[in-house]
Amino acid sequence: KSVTAESLIAALRTNFAGDEPLRQLLLHGVAKYGNDCEEVDLLAARACNDFIDLMDMMRSPLGSRYVVHLFTFLANVGFGAQTGATPDGRRAGEPLAYSLSATQGRDEEGVSALLSTISRLPHNRAGGATAAIIEIEPRLVEGPGGIDRMTQILQSAIALGVGQMQWNVVTAERLRLAQEDPERYGNIAVRVAGYSQKFKLLSPELQEHVIARTKHSH
Repeated sequence: KSVTAESLIAALRTNFAGDEPLRQLLLHGVAKYGNDCEEVDLLAARACNDFIDLMDMMRSPLGSRYVVHLFTFLANVGFGAQTGATPDGRRAGEPLAYSLSATQGRDEEGVSALLSTISRLPHNRAGGATAAIIEIEPRLVEGPGGIDRMTQILQSAIALGVGQMQWNVVTAERLRLAQEDPERYGNIAVRVAGYSQKFKLLSPELQEHVIARTKHSH
């Protein structure tokens, strides 16, 4: 209640022009999905359940059921380009969150917190499966215990009921090198959206989207 609804709507309509302090408050002063905050996560779960309930009521032209797949593929970039500013501090035109992953940079409490958030969603009700891309820094899994740490992360996520997980093990700095010198560094492969690709072959918009995702170090 630190800002009125009228002030917030006005800021969204102008894409936060002249309201950067408000945008920073929305970005950093409000709990975000992806950080193991149950109150926030259950709002996302409610949206998913409502969507599944709605689709369960519908039938195809041939009388068959629709099966929900909680997965955006590349729509989060294209739809983001057509979506105005949003009350989480996102500017107009920026990508939306990929599938069940957190919006880029909003998950700040580590990979375990992110997986706990994702586990609160109704994976067992999505007949077409669910998907999330999770990014970690190489140092999290390096050294003699790295494989054991990665195994523990995966086993814990599966025990929590998390659905399909796609992983990138890379730093943002390494991807910036691939942008600056694609011939030398651009052959690194990244998980993009249901597929993997050499980083140098991605569009600039997709490159920035991948770089902006949180690279978890703990």
